[in-house]
Amino acid sequence: MPRSRLARAAALAVALAVSCGVPPAAAHPRPGPPADPTAPVVRVEGGAVQGSVTADGRRFLGIPYAAAPAGALRFAPPRPAARWDGVRDATATPPSCAQSALATVEDCLVVNVHTPPAAPGAAGRRPLPVMVWFHGGAYTVGSAFGYDPTPLVTRGGVIVVGVNYRLGPLGFLTLPGRGRDGVANAAVLDQQAALRWVRRNVAAFGGDPRNVTIFGESAGGHSVCMQLISPGARGLFRRAISQSGACTGGGLGPAPRAEAEATSLRYAATVGCTDPATALACLRAKPVAELLAAGGGLLALDWVPVVDGAVIPRATREALVSGRYNHVPMIVGTNHDEGRLFIQLQYHLGLQRPVTDAEYRAGVAGYAGDDVEAVLARYTPEAYGSRDLAMAAVLTDSTFSCPAVTTVRAASRPWRPPVYQYEFADPAPPVMFPDPFMPLGAYHASEIFSLFATLEGLRPFTPLTPEQQQLSAEMIGRWTAFARTGVPQVPGAAAWPAARGADPAVLSLRPGGASTTVRTVDDEHRCAFWASLDRQAP
Repeated sequence: MPRSRLARAAALAVALAVSCGVPPAAAHPRPGPPADPTAPVVRVEGGAVQGSVTADGRRFLGIPYAAAPAGALRFAPPRPAARWDGVRDATATPPSCAQSALATVEDCLVVNVHTPPAAPGAAGRRPLPVMVWFHGGAYTVGSAFGYDPTPLVTRGGVIVVGVNYRLGPLGFLTLPGRGRDGVANAAVLDQQAALRWVRRNVAAFGGDPRNVTIFGESAGGHSVCMQLISPGARGLFRRAISQSGACTGGGLGPAPRAEAEATSLRYAATVGCTDPATALACLRAKPVAELLAAGGGLLALDWVPVVDGAVIPRATREALVSGRYNHVPMIVGTNHDEGRLFIQLQYHLGLQRPVTDAEYRAGVAGYAGDDVEAVLARYTPEAYGSRDLAMAAVLTDSTFSCPAVTTVRAASRPWRPPVYQYEFADPAPPVMFPDPFMPLGAYHASEIFSLFATLEGLRPFTPLTPEQQQLSAEMIGRWTAFARTGVPQVPGAAAWPAARGADPAVLSLRPGGASTTVRTVDDEHRCAFWASLDRQAP
């Protein structure tokens, strides 16, 4: 179905809130001698780094995992980072990857490593599970530093590694051709390079390189799915968690190569690089600020992963159904009211008013195309309480909830690793910005505050209540238990059965110990209806 303003609005929300012919990954190295869990200085492959040590553990910020992708390396697959002499400071805030007039740094391919506080006598402890975080931002904005994983690290007892990767046209330019000039999926390869760095270096921080879980939210959750279907990521992780990733829908791709090439050539022409034969060299010579200014901004979903035949050989649903993906246990989930944040940002905060009737009809038409009347008939303002809530429900169901159902059913086949599905259903989670026109419910990215202390550097407007703190403890326990053992179960909490084929069992995550397994997600979000419009069964 065609993209729309509704789908494109996702970029704005997450702004607030993976080389051709890559060989299979080598076998996991065995962990070396136990690392000192209190040492402020750690030696990695590039040299020594000095982090900060607090009661919450250690933080090592801005460690390069690849060379600066600038000049002749702009748009190219990541290259090894240079070594450094002496001890590198790893305590300062690292740069975000270039994304706007205020963030133009291309030397940004770094990781942030967070380790738990050391218990007395812990010098010889066993290596810890490692969780690698891919940030959200619609592939156009965001940074690893925007998410503070202290709750996961201190309460879950895991090492968390945050990854910066290239964004927008710098990460997803796709030009015709093959070999050196046929660039595509640079950002996907950045993420794989970071995972290889983790495999080679995390033991120095006390982590187990054989027990790595990748996880992310929104574009980060979609990135998890790209690594699941990319042959180059085989062997680089053991488990995967996709939060609100819209892996089989939602406008984040992977796009067909012909479509991506056409988009990239139009883009090149806007900055004066009109000859396809010389476009790559021309773009590499341009100032980065000029490239960003022409990139389409936060509301454009032009820059997404691409089915290039090598890094990403096929579309997500095809890969999952056929079994041609990296078989690991998975958690896949969404939030009950994903779309409400996008309506808030585009209308309530942007225009300071509710959605008009004309805007509602135009918004649905822009997404549903020829099926607009069928959608309008089922999503009426009277049924949902307002045009704003009805419009948000269209986006929630079509772009997040039902693609999650599709993803889970495609992957949960006999003799494959288990897949667990959840829906975050806190009716009143902490908010970043209060909304005077509608309740936000379990909006897009609201589950972040149950796992992290910040979302893109923002703390919630309201703190967690005691009941929400209980939900946070449950989610941290489940996520880290999954990272540790592959089973997201914690003592005293509701059972979370793995999905089995068409079984729609979903864990509904609720505050105050009220989480429970439900079988209403398909019906509540009208997934059979959306599948009929897509001409494919979920």
